[in-house]
Amino acid sequence: MKTILVPTDFSDTSLHAGRYALDLAKKIKAAKVILYHTYSVPAPVNYGIIPAEPVLLNEELIDFESLLSVAEDGLKRLENELKPYCPSDVKIELLAKYGFLTEDIKSTQKEVGADIIVMSITGGGIFTENIIGSDALIVARQASVPVIILPPKGLYKSINQILLVSDFEDVQASVPTGHIKSVLTATGASLNILHLLKDNSQAYVESSEERFLFEELFQGFDLKFHFAYALNFTDGINSFADENEMDLVVIIPKKHSLLESIFVRSHTKELAFHSHIPVMVVHS
Repeated sequence: MKTILVPTDFSDTSLHAGRYALDLAKKIKAAKVILYHTYSVPAPVNYGIIPAEPVLLNEELIDFESLLSVAEDGLKRLENELKPYCPSDVKIELLAKYGFLTEDIKSTQKEVGADIIVMSITGGGIFTENIIGSDALIVARQASVPVIILPPKGLYKSINQILLVSDFEDVQASVPTGHIKSVLTATGASLNILHLLKDNSQAYVESSEERFLFEELFQGFDLKFHFAYALNFTDGINSFADENEMDLVVIIPKKHSLLESIFVRSHTKELAFHSHIPVMVVHS
């Protein structure tokens, strides 16, 4: 894992993500951290009650050079703020592109050869959380590499214990072992697999076929299994992670329809907004 991509909007949370990425780069011996900003033409603002008519932009009238200059200046300022935290063997690169982060992340990730993406969650109240979501969540949905979503506060903590939350269903097909093994190898961390049970009527599955599949898939790695009761998914994970000093939670999102992804509180969304520690989203 040599390249870490950090999308930024120059906010305090972006600065936090940059610091985390540099510390992670030192841990996994990455060669570079790329600070990435997308810029576009500001949308017209309508202050009236009646919706404004659509505005057709004439590209000949847009000063693209000025837009690029502003973006590059912002990236340079962020780089200067992060330089005191940059390891001597890690290079910071700057990338400004015209477009939209949530639309271009997949192509950009491939273009720069990113192995992992680091972003901070941006909170915004119940409406933002339940209906709109966050750019970090959209990026995590689009990207084909692991995306680490950071809580708004807190500094980097060395990744020694990784917590993988599993429903113990269809392990062979649904667990992205390649990406998880890459992170385990790079960090030298132990992998803790947590299966949450909702009530006492559910039996422990310590001797299930799925457990043996996990042991086979991650043979050679330090692997531990945990079973716990929790009425609330996020509370259960946070409690376990705090009590057992976990450093990173791994979530493998389930595929839902577009309608469900917008209006239903998914476990990935809930945990991203409320986790006490970083959450890494990895697709199967």
